[in-house]
Amino acid sequence: MLRLALTIATALAVATTSANAASVYRVRPGDTLTQIARTHGTSVAQLERLNGIAPGSVLFADTTLKLPSHEQKLRSYVVQAGDTLTTLAERFHSTASAIANASEMKITQFLLIGATVEIPTTDATSRDAATTLTTNVRDSITRWSNHYGVDPHLATALAWMESGFNNQLVSSAGAVGVMQITSVTWDYVEQVLLLGRAVSHNPDGNVRIGVAFLHHLLHLYGGNERRALAAYYQGPRSLQANGLLPETRQYVADILALKSRF
Repeated sequence: MLRLALTIATALAVATTSANAASVYRVRPGDTLTQIARTHGTSVAQLERLNGIAPGSVLFADTTLKLPSHEQKLRSYVVQAGDTLTTLAERFHSTASAIANASEMKITQFLLIGATVEIPTTDATSRDAATTLTTNVRDSITRWSNHYGVDPHLATALAWMESGFNNQLVSSAGAVGVMQITSVTWDYVEQVLLLGRAVSHNPDGNVRIGVAFLHHLLHLYGGNERRALAAYYQGPRSLQANGLLPETRQYVADILALKSRF
């Protein structure tokens, strides 16, 4: 999603690292949170989450920002005919959500030929760790899909579309984790669908909440996957009042296309 840059007042830039601690950055004149995120291969949402910054906040002089421990580098890429976020993610061993975040665009947004997008890149160690995390997330999705009677291919495609299996992702609307769950949805699933049962706030718990909610929506719409996915993205009330919004149609189409690939 396009993000408004935060104006930053002053100061100097220093980055220090240690084996187990995050890097830090002191802002300099003219910096914006968007520019800092791009320079250090992360996202505005991740910087906000790591530093406890509310969206729209102003950072003051000499503010020190924590940076993710495993920094990613960004490479600029000029969009060619036929490119999509998904195909670029596969080509460059990234995720659609990571590219969208780095490029400050919606994950459902069309890529214009000639436009420039930012591709996050990582070293071999980080890629190996990401592969392990991805395997664990996919195992979790399969397990909870079987538990709730949801097509695991559909749930996996939804998770990939929402976050690229990244449980650290936080949207500008406050949705978190693999399945991009808002606090309202989390509470609803716990209190209503799970009859008051608390779910741990970890990757497996995030997957459980998302799959349980997807199961609920599929039941609500008589097994209609298109409407269930539309409600997951747009919200049931908005869907009923406004029908499918254009970006919702694209979102649903992308997930159903991805479904056959998982």
